[in-house]
Amino acid sequence: MIQQLSGLMLVATVLFSTGTSQVGKEITEQAQSATRQSQLAVVPSTSSPGDVLLAKSRQPATVTFFQKSYRLQPSKGEYVRFIPVPFDAKPGTHTIQTQDRIYESTITIIPKQFQVDRLTVSQKLNQMRQDTARINADQQKINAARSKSADSAYFTDKFLWPAEGRITTPYGYQRVVNGVPANRHAAIDIANKTGTPIIAANHGRVVLADSLYLTGNTVIIDHGLQVFSIYAHMSKIEVKTGDEVKAGQQIGQIGSTGFSTGPHLHFGMLIGNTYVNPQPFLEASPFLWE
Repeated sequence: MIQQLSGLMLVATVLFSTGTSQVGKEITEQAQSATRQSQLAVVPSTSSPGDVLLAKSRQPATVTFFQKSYRLQPSKGEYVRFIPVPFDAKPGTHTIQTQDRIYESTITIIPKQFQVDRLTVSQKLNQMRQDTARINADQQKINAARSKSADSAYFTDKFLWPAEGRITTPYGYQRVVNGVPANRHAAIDIANKTGTPIIAANHGRVVLADSLYLTGNTVIIDHGLQVFSIYAHMSKIEVKTGDEVKAGQQIGQIGSTGFSTGPHLHFGMLIGNTYVNPQPFLEASPFLWE
């Protein structure tokens, strides 16, 4: 890359000196643009609403994306930050740039169709969603657990599927409960019989292991760099808050606790407090995304 940039600058200099100033100016601008982009890399170059990006820089920086700011963190000789792509992001080419507007990188967001998942539940189960006091109390616990993350990644490899079973609700489906639109299902539901083992999707530290009102027996793991995974509705929790876990280590069993219509694992991944599509993490190590 550096040799290519040097070559462009040399050609521009020669063209200027021979009088072909307009061509030289265009090549110089191309070289300067390439230099700006080489200082800030964002992968993958093509993404979809609800997915996640990884920004990388050779120097400390704060970048902006959809009017939100993200400070890159030091990690293995460079500065990185995972950035969620909003669900309402419009398809097209978008720019991520440093706050000082010196360096930038572009990505392409392609359309993604999210289907509707309609649920019919009992009146008793539906009433659980109305108890805002208990829901808010649990949310405070969850927010506190995800308020801090390790400065470096616990992981290097791709994430593992946390349980065997049938996917009943993919990521991103719009939920409609008893005919009323509910929150988007920003996780993956994996159905199997009660007692089916659940494993940690990757190395990390347990930041929450508790029985919560809606999500039932729940475990949250910090994987570092603001990356968290969540495992909900367990019949049994087999770790405790503060435990360090290895990828593939059993952390619990599938169940149907909390707001649940049958035994399954609700598996989600988050950047801070924002749910993102787990699929890219399951397909390849984030550090190998292209």
